[in-house]
Amino acid sequence: MTKVIRGVGWTLIATGVVIILYLVYLLFYTNVETGQAQQQLLEEFEFEFGAIDEALPGETFESDEADAEAAPLDPGDAYAVIWFERPGSNQPIVHDEPLFMVEGVSLDVLRRGPGHYPDTADPGEDGNFSVSGHRTTYGAPFYNLDELQPGDEIHVIDRNRRKWVYSVIEQRVVAPTALWVVGPDPLGLNRPMITLTTCHPRFSASQRLIVFGELVDDTVAEQI
Repeated sequence: MTKVIRGVGWTLIATGVVIILYLVYLLFYTNVETGQAQQQLLEEFEFEFGAIDEALPGETFESDEADAEAAPLDPGDAYAVIWFERPGSNQPIVHDEPLFMVEGVSLDVLRRGPGHYPDTADPGEDGNFSVSGHRTTYGAPFYNLDELQPGDEIHVIDRNRRKWVYSVIEQRVVAPTALWVVGPDPLGLNRPMITLTTCHPRFSASQRLIVFGELVDDTVAEQI
């Protein structure tokens, strides 16, 4: 009987060690992996389009012109840059640095950074520009997405050298099956909008945290 109890004890200890190592992998190694991917995306984006902090006023582009210029994208390709600002504050929100987005939302693709839902609008276009990101692993780009408040700004630079600004409208928590949130016009705004999605609560995938925003009325595309 003693041997059985001792064997069970060692088994539980071994299981605990495996679980701890797995958590270390999820919370630390995956962050390192995504950090390296973000650096690679930064280099790819700036090599093709120039430094993201050198945006200059430019002309407004029509969406069909942008479509004509856009090159076909494969899953995982550098897609856009996104960051968050609160008017009247110099403190970063959601994430300390700009996030480099990729095309696609598969698990493999999202290891590099936030991903664009392929069947949704592009930045600045009519419709719903939708983005997904991890909240607790792989760099946790949307760990603090719940910090966003109505009126906060979501800035996006796309592959066509244009900068767009969206204003946050609201947050919602929905079921994972609520695919309507990435539909063409989930709030019935009849204007260009953005939807950000991530898991909720942290360290769980039981629900989804959704942030909706709309294109700022006086947004003028700026050329990098």
